[in-house]
Amino acid sequence: MPDAEGAVPPEVEAREKMDRARAFMRAGEVEDAIPLCDEVYRRFTLSKAPALQLQVARALAFRGAAIAEQGMYHEALVHFDEVERRFWSPRKPELWEGVAWGMLYRARVLLDLDREPMCSNWLERMLSRFGAAAQRPDLRVPVEMARTAVLAAHNQGQRFEEALSQSEELLKGYDGSTDPFLVEQTAVALLQRAIALQGLGHVDEALEAFDEVDVRYSEAPDPRLRALVSTALMGRAIVLLREEFLPEALSALDAILEHAGPNPGRRLLEPVNFAKFHHEVVERQLQVERERAARRPKPPPLAKPKPR
Repeated sequence: MPDAEGAVPPEVEAREKMDRARAFMRAGEVEDAIPLCDEVYRRFTLSKAPALQLQVARALAFRGAAIAEQGMYHEALVHFDEVERRFWSPRKPELWEGVAWGMLYRARVLLDLDREPMCSNWLERMLSRFGAAAQRPDLRVPVEMARTAVLAAHNQGQRFEEALSQSEELLKGYDGSTDPFLVEQTAVALLQRAIALQGLGHVDEALEAFDEVDVRYSEAPDPRLRALVSTALMGRAIVLLREEFLPEALSALDAILEHAGPNPGRRLLEPVNFAKFHHEVVERQLQVERERAARRPKPPPLAKPKPR
């Protein structure tokens, strides 16, 4: 709110810019988030005011996450290092939100780099630090996101039993909520549950679980939910390909392309590229099978019984 002279206080301006940056990132528009982070960092990095220090910490964390989406993983880790070095203190709870975002995004980047043990370590540290304060409004979102990130780390580390049991436990608290954030967390937990079932070799249950994500969220306009549905469709196609259910796999690949539409965003590119490549492979395999079937000699007709 503007002060008596009409000027917006700097801490309010900085928070509004960081809230906008996060909104851009959620929409997949990371190019629009980066300049906002740069501006807040440049203008307020030397401030001693805790409210502005918090926004500088968020700027570093959000910028790190944004450039990681552009493939600059190691540069992103430098950003997270600075958040940890400058702003973490158990005696400064007013800065914990920024530190929590830095830890969460660091863990995600480490998972993208296939450094699952390090990812799990950071998630454990984050939940140990902030789990008891998870009901604070400023910490609730990053802490709950860390809990679902743990599921992804378990699956990448092939700890499928842990991923399955923990996803089902989280779903007891999430499922049925109308809170948009918890709706998204429900989708994440359902997806990780499906991946765990796939890893355990429970083919039918995994297919049903991937289908559930699609059925629930395929019409959702939110970019994050659209990306989760694409990943679920890709998971379903992978199961069908491994089981050599080729016609069904072809339909699943078509569903990925249909869901993404003609102009898929960055977060949908991996499933789309997967679908395009495997679509050609499966079509060739089906054509070969059809040609083999056509070349097989037909069995002779049954002899008619002789009249008595």
